[in-house]
Amino acid sequence: MSTKGNALAKKDHGSALKKHAKKAAKHAAKKHAAKHVKKAAKKAGEKGVASGAVYATDYGLMTAFHHMQRASVVISLMEKGTGDDLRDLLERGVKLYRKATEGEAENKFVLRAIGVLRAAEHLSLAGLYEARKKHKQKVTSPSPEWLQKFIAEADHRLEKIEHAERGKGTDLFPVTVELLRQSEDADHDAQLAYELAMAADALCFALENGL
Repeated sequence: MSTKGNALAKKDHGSALKKHAKKAAKHAAKKHAAKHVKKAAKKAGEKGVASGAVYATDYGLMTAFHHMQRASVVISLMEKGTGDDLRDLLERGVKLYRKATEGEAENKFVLRAIGVLRAAEHLSLAGLYEARKKHKQKVTSPSPEWLQKFIAEADHRLEKIEHAERGKGTDLFPVTVELLRQSEDADHDAQLAYELAMAADALCFALENGL
C-alpha cells in the first residue's frame, strides 16, 4: 500500500508540475502577444495619417485602372474609323493615370483620371448598347424619377464650377453639359439615358477636381 501511495504521490506531483508549466507558458505567450499588439498599435498610430493617404491613393489608382481596362475592352469592339472622340477621351484618361502613378501630386491626378476614365467607360457602353440595341431585354424600365433627380443634381454641380479656372478640361465642360441634355432627351430609353448621365457625372467629378 505504501509503495502504491508513493507512486500516486509522484504521479500527482508530476501532473501538478505539468499544469504549472503549461499555465506559465500560456501566460508568457499572452504577455508576448500583448506586447506585440501594443508595439504594432504604437507604430500604426505614428504612421496612421501616412498609411491612410497611401491606402486612399492605392484605392484610387485601382478604381481608375479598372475603369480604364473596361473602357478599353468595349472600345476595342468598335469598328475602325469610328468613335474617334471616345478614343481621344480614353487616351486623356490614360495620360492622367500615368501621371498619378509617377508619384508627384498623385492624388490630384488620380481623381481626374477616375472621372475621365469612368466617363469613357459609360460612353463606350452607351455606344455598344446603341450598336447592339436589338439584343436588349424586352422588359419595363423602372421609374425615371431617380434619374431626373440625379441629372438635376449634376446640373447644379456644373453651375457651381462653370466659371472656375481649369487646366486642360476647358473643352470638356460643354461636353458634360451636352451629355446631360442628351440623357434628358433619351428618357424613352432608360439604359441609354443612364449611361449618358453617368458619363456626365464622371466628367463633372473630374472638372470639380481641377481638370
